[in-house]
Amino acid sequence: MRKTTAALSALALSALVLTGCSAASGSNAAGCVRDDSAALQMAVKATGDIGAPKVSLTSPVPTSHVIYDDLIVGDGPAVRESGQDVVGAMTLLSGTTGQVLQSGAVIWSPKKMDELLGGGGAALTCATQGSRVAFAIPAADLPEGMAEQAGLDAQGSLVGSIDIQEVLLPKAEGRDVFNDARGLPTVVRAADGQPGIIIPDTSAPKKAVTQTLIAGHGAKVDDGTAMFNYTAVAWADRTVTGSSWGSGVVYDATTLPKPVMEEVAKATVGSQLLVVVPGEKGAATAYVVDVLGIVPPELAQG
Repeated sequence: MRKTTAALSALALSALVLTGCSAASGSNAAGCVRDDSAALQMAVKATGDIGAPKVSLTSPVPTSHVIYDDLIVGDGPAVRESGQDVVGAMTLLSGTTGQVLQSGAVIWSPKKMDELLGGGGAALTCATQGSRVAFAIPAADLPEGMAEQAGLDAQGSLVGSIDIQEVLLPKAEGRDVFNDARGLPTVVRAADGQPGIIIPDTSAPKKAVTQTLIAGHGAKVDDGTAMFNYTAVAWADRTVTGSSWGSGVVYDATTLPKPVMEEVAKATVGSQLLVVVPGEKGAATAYVVDVLGIVPPELAQG
């Protein structure tokens, strides 16, 4: 990763070490609308394959509001929800001088982009996998101190380019699976897919138990690095002991116990699993895991 300012270092791009109007033309983007900015088409030069961009400016990019443009339009799935993550390669530049401020791999959603850059989430909304998107954010909209430390004056802008290498599912999607085992938790789901776990009034199982609640239609995880959301509830007192929902997709295999991750490796993208793991002295924890994607092999390191 390359960086030149403390402000953008603090921004903490989520590095992967293992962050006119027209309808979007991606294959799964029906109903999505994207805005075009001729200024960015003219000013941002981005070459190289998707995931390995070389970005520069041919002219300054002054703007009073967030603008974006699809330099390349991919034909993959579209980003349809504010919390839906993408895996991409991002480059940030001074919109005045064209100096590259930071570049690297990110896992970002429109919501996270809004939070960390003070705007710009619209650049991801309805964008499709395989796209290269340029965007510009006025200095006045950036988080406090970022513009100054990046060397931007009040009339300046932050210009960026993001290659969308993978669009993750927003929640588990696939075929509902009927399970008739008794004495296991019941799982309910909110509209956004976030699960709730209802622990039964029975003793916890003495051996690990797994149920596939939704069978996804995507690729099998196998030896890949899964990206997932999870919720964990203690059997004894029914308290939530952990959850990634609302804080961003997880791709660190050490986040959950080994028995859970072994089941995730057997699953397909789009699946939802219930895994009950026994603990000491009869304690147990119930985990519900939504398998949302797999880190592209070229980004997985270590």
